[in-house]
Amino acid sequence: MWDSKRILIVAATKMEIASSLPVLKKWHIPVAITGVGAAPSVYHMVKAIVQYQPSVMIQAGIAGCFDRKYLLGKVVAVTEERFADLGVEEHQQWKSVFDMGFIAPGQKPFKEGRLKNPHKKLQGIAGIEAVAGVTVNEVTTNKNRIRLLKTQGAVVESMEGAALHYVALMEKIPFLQIRSLSNYVGERDKSKWNFKDAIGNLNQELVRIVQQMISNSPL
Repeated sequence: MWDSKRILIVAATKMEIASSLPVLKKWHIPVAITGVGAAPSVYHMVKAIVQYQPSVMIQAGIAGCFDRKYLLGKVVAVTEERFADLGVEEHQQWKSVFDMGFIAPGQKPFKEGRLKNPHKKLQGIAGIEAVAGVTVNEVTTNKNRIRLLKTQGAVVESMEGAALHYVALMEKIPFLQIRSLSNYVGERDKSKWNFKDAIGNLNQELVRIVQQMISNSPL
């Protein structure tokens, strides 16, 4: 059985997981609201790890989607991540820090330049489709960048996912990132976004997954 007090939930904003908070409180599961962006996420996650000493971390939030075959409101598990704007654009070509040789693609905790979640059993407990994600500081709107990221395999875009993967891999803490698709990347008309279903489905899945974890054997 998982000790509920050693499951740590992290989210960028309280709004994204508000309806889950009463249940998580009832189950004595700590929650860390990290703020938007990779830098504050790293800071607040590390503080929460020191405070709670979690045996597993779950990050829950909404995200943009690159692929229109996915319906808005769908919840997915992001199993590999990249810091997609860590690099340079010159002569209309994008080069990552790995392309430029600043960081070796296999330098810990990266594998082939990506932050991969190795915890297959935890992903199995979640029981939702696994996809690749990218994390950015600036929401992607440029059509060429969207095309590039999509051809590189990205399905979802957030501003915090890679921070979770980086911290959890470095600290050797099993982790899971779940994202609900609220909009398509590049679409800035918010009347075409679907916050209602995205947030509702995210919270439904978060509670279900935590309940599954509590009733299953530890990794």
